[in-house]
Amino acid sequence: MSDTAYHKMRTDTAPAPKGCPVDHEFSPFAEDYLQDPYAELEKLRGDAPVFYSEELGYLVLTRMADVVDVFRKPDIYSSENVQDPVLPICDAAAKVLGVPDYNPIAVMSNRQRPDHTRIRKHTQAGFSSRRIEALEPFIRRRCEAMVDEMLANGAPSDFVKWVGHPLPGETIFRFIGFPETDDKKLKEWTTNRLAFTWGKTTEAEQVDIAEKMLAYWRYCVSFVKAQHQAPADDFTSELLAGHDADLDDLTYKEVESIVYGLSFAGHEIVSNMLSNGLISLLSDRTQWEAVCADPGLIPNAVEEILRCNSPQTSWRRVATQDTELAGYKIPAGTQIFLSLGSANHDETLFEDPRTFDIERENAKTHIAFGRGIHFCLGSRLAIIEANITLEILAKKVPSLNLVKDQRFSYFPNFTFRGPKELWLTWSA
Repeated sequence: MSDTAYHKMRTDTAPAPKGCPVDHEFSPFAEDYLQDPYAELEKLRGDAPVFYSEELGYLVLTRMADVVDVFRKPDIYSSENVQDPVLPICDAAAKVLGVPDYNPIAVMSNRQRPDHTRIRKHTQAGFSSRRIEALEPFIRRRCEAMVDEMLANGAPSDFVKWVGHPLPGETIFRFIGFPETDDKKLKEWTTNRLAFTWGKTTEAEQVDIAEKMLAYWRYCVSFVKAQHQAPADDFTSELLAGHDADLDDLTYKEVESIVYGLSFAGHEIVSNMLSNGLISLLSDRTQWEAVCADPGLIPNAVEEILRCNSPQTSWRRVATQDTELAGYKIPAGTQIFLSLGSANHDETLFEDPRTFDIERENAKTHIAFGRGIHFCLGSRLAIIEANITLEILAKKVPSLNLVKDQRFSYFPNFTFRGPKELWLTWSA
């Protein structure tokens, strides 16, 4: 597979850096970690804040200072590996994606400078305040409708099914420019793609997801072609205008690939963020009641959700050269696991970090959206979705509560965390 491919299937791992502690048991796929990664990360931060995970073949960083140091040195620690499957995929899934017309290329999260700088200029312009603000009435209208449908269905109801999954999907689809008539198939195609890249899946699951990825890529190719012929007021058309203005500054294949990658980043991750937020707020009734009484507390509550119960608990990089990190000599090719969840619970920055506090003064200093040149472009849109969803729920159903004694199920994966289902109840 080409070095510029969107997904590169790697199998090589570098050995542990000389003198670095080796952990023979750490795994983000373990059930205990999935249920509560923060308990294990707290212990690791104290005992061995930098260690090599034998199972993953990654150097693991748990302190905020070390994670930030890596983010701020993109030429030493490349992001080229972030979209590559963490675990080898089966031959049958590789065959599905081996067809000639499945050819998306690295564009944003996994593209390096100077190309990253060139491409981000266009994507950042597309995430303008005007375009995001224009989406707010749609987000509010659809959220209200979805919440009303959930309430009409009666308690208990699964929030993920009624609101948490469909709202972010429809929001990012409208932003890109996809027509509402295609929402059903788009939601089917874009569900579980994160599991393919970052998850621990069966061969049958890999094949199913690969087939959906291929179908979605072909859809994106056709959609970009249609928008090129008949531009509209949407993100895709704006990218195409940038391409037409300078064919070399933003290539046509880059436009296709940006559209392909954007829906995933703006869908499942935001779904997890909404569900994690409700779990945190409703687990402590005083916090939820405070938000219901004073919606002005919601913006900081959202920042605290991102810090305390983030939908993205890790990210990754690979060393491009021999270097030194946290006192260890790191050889080129070393894969690095950046524990965002641990950094957001770093005791040197956050007092009593495991406590969820919607009035925490430094909640915004979290690192849930990364740092540096790859800082998440969609962060503002995600926060707006969370703010609106909490505002509407607090207003419409202040009696909202978690169904008692439910055990949340999390899909085993390397990076993203959110419940498959979130059952809620309320007073009639």
